[in-house]
Amino acid sequence: MQQKIRGIVLRTVKVGDTSMVADLFTEQHGRMSFVVHISASGRRGSSGAAFWRPLNMVEFDTDLHGQGRLPHARSVRIFHNYATLPYQPDKQMIAMFLAEFLARVLQGQQADTPLYDYLVHSLQWLDTASGDVANFHLVFLIRLSQFVGIWPNLDDSGEGRYFDLRTGSYTAAQPLHSDFLLPDDAQRLPLLQRMNYPTMHLFRLSRQQRQRILRTLTDYYRLHLPLFGPLHSLEVLSAVLD
Repeated sequence: MQQKIRGIVLRTVKVGDTSMVADLFTEQHGRMSFVVHISASGRRGSSGAAFWRPLNMVEFDTDLHGQGRLPHARSVRIFHNYATLPYQPDKQMIAMFLAEFLARVLQGQQADTPLYDYLVHSLQWLDTASGDVANFHLVFLIRLSQFVGIWPNLDDSGEGRYFDLRTGSYTAAQPLHSDFLLPDDAQRLPLLQRMNYPTMHLFRLSRQQRQRILRTLTDYYRLHLPLFGPLHSLEVLSAVLD
């Protein structure tokens, strides 16, 4: 069945000299993999490897034959050309982290229009942003949790209360396991709910504070999503953003 597919590239694996397998989160079918023929010469039916960089937004024709074989992507075009994301170092590092993060989070994800729209809007916002974007990934991660069904309950914060990462809620007593935040760190979590993309630059965080929040968020995802593996780009991102 011939279809036109739109999606966000998550990652690629090269297969031989002229083809690769690309994993995408698609608008129509959720997470899917496609065979892509690549050619430096622009041969008919092929696309350049640059089309398939992580987080690129691509549109292409494919035949969803349903016979156990991966469908092929043909007549590929980019439907949103990034103006700054591939070129500004701070945005490059955020994009590298988000691509790896989404590849972990969206494993087995079915079609979800609100989630897809959120990803497209967020990436386009980051691309066009002209100010400080050092908090972008923190806002992105906390708001993404709502779309994937693991939104934490941050309403019961207060002095002396712990935050249980396993239950995603505050508690007056220290949990009997190690996956929790001490009261000083737990009190900072509601700050995340007050952040959004236009106002995030107003929240001044040190590198150490940003690192701790990021590790808290990635630990939270790890605890609530069984397939969530280690993130290789986490250390690099934590080290470069002030």
